[in-house]
Amino acid sequence: MSAGSATIAVVDDDREMTDVLRDVLRAAGYRVLSAGSGVEALECVRREDPDLLISDLRMAEMGGHQLQMELKRVAPSLPVIIITAFGSIQSAVESMKLGAADYITKPFGNDELLLVVSRALENRQLRQEVKRLRGELARSYGLPNVITASPKMSAVLEMIEQVAESEAGVLITGESGTGKDLLARALHFSSTRREGPFIPINCAAIPENLIESELFGYVKGAFTDARQSKTGLFAAAHGGTLFLDEIGEMPLTLQPKLLRTLEDKRVRALGATEETPVNVRIVAATNSDLEKALAAGKFRSDLYYRLATITIAVPPLRERPEDIPLLVKHFLVRASAEAGKPIPDVEPEAMAYMIRYGWPGNVRELQSAVHRGVIFCRGDKLRVKDLPARVADGGSASARVLEDALERRLSLERLESEYVRAVLESVNGNKTEAAAILQIDRKTLYRKLEETPSAAPSNPDKLEQT
Repeated sequence: MSAGSATIAVVDDDREMTDVLRDVLRAAGYRVLSAGSGVEALECVRREDPDLLISDLRMAEMGGHQLQMELKRVAPSLPVIIITAFGSIQSAVESMKLGAADYITKPFGNDELLLVVSRALENRQLRQEVKRLRGELARSYGLPNVITASPKMSAVLEMIEQVAESEAGVLITGESGTGKDLLARALHFSSTRREGPFIPINCAAIPENLIESELFGYVKGAFTDARQSKTGLFAAAHGGTLFLDEIGEMPLTLQPKLLRTLEDKRVRALGATEETPVNVRIVAATNSDLEKALAAGKFRSDLYYRLATITIAVPPLRERPEDIPLLVKHFLVRASAEAGKPIPDVEPEAMAYMIRYGWPGNVRELQSAVHRGVIFCRGDKLRVKDLPARVADGGSASARVLEDALERRLSLERLESEYVRAVLESVNGNKTEAAAILQIDRKTLYRKLEETPSAAPSNPDKLEQT
């Protein structure tokens, strides 16, 4: 924030000190308002809405700390700088606890004052920018932005709206690619935590030996490579929402620590001797059957019931075909912008094929198919030939695969191996899309590729490495 655009209120019952501060700040280009007491300062803040307030600590009618407490009610976002000639550790700590932006003691130089003021105004501007960006995120990811015409999906959105204001744990279930992450964001931005951070973590994408340090952080020297301390995602999500995607992949050995953190609302970083309070709402998601994992002893029942206070089941795209035309239109706009091409219309036959197709990879697969269609579209209409072969086949390719397997008397293991290879080839080696179509996570896909080398695509150079 530039000096010319900032208004600063100065309050001190010493008129001479007020005049000095006013002259120094005006000379630096700031607009300055003066008050001789805390009561006058509160009236000034209500009337003028300044960008910063500078207050003396010791004043007869209302001291600086009392003024800070009143300002929390009147103008909670207003930064305050405390000035005093009675500097002490105790008063500095008290000022900071009450939310002071900074603290300086008399006597001080003009340069020191202007540096502290500049820093406080920059921090205010940064907080305002963060608030603006979060507002944009809320508008982008809120419930009104979820595209649907399906009664099933509308029921899901209604449920999210009902539970958004609570602090209860929410477990979102559904197949890969159904948009569980989008709904988790919508839940966050519809809640009272919308001003706080939304921190997502994919439990399947982080190696088992690293996920504990990612969640809980570590202190310097906690292990060989811990050259400096690192804040964990629980601490980073303080005041907001932590989204644990693919919670079914959480290592069994780490589940007790996660449960304790959820119950105690305190986190201990690796190597730390003390716990730190955290205020975090947990939203989890999975595409696996956690109840089967419970029966198999692969997931703790106490953690499951802690996470699944409320369970929201997201229907697959094949159960909501009425959403397909809306989603296609939305993805056409996005794909055309990325490709730098005009937005094409969709031939009725092509739309019919997309509505009829089963979309095993759900919304994610539909988005990929539309993106491909825009790339291959050469006219003003997206045609059947622009769609991926599996969509244009209308499902008949699956029947041919099974017939061929029966004729060749393939074992179940060999059939799986060849199907994995076929899916990878159909998506040009894109492992993310292949995993979505196969309805498995990427970790499982990697394991299958390691177990069955023959499942590698015929053109390995096309494999996506991310």
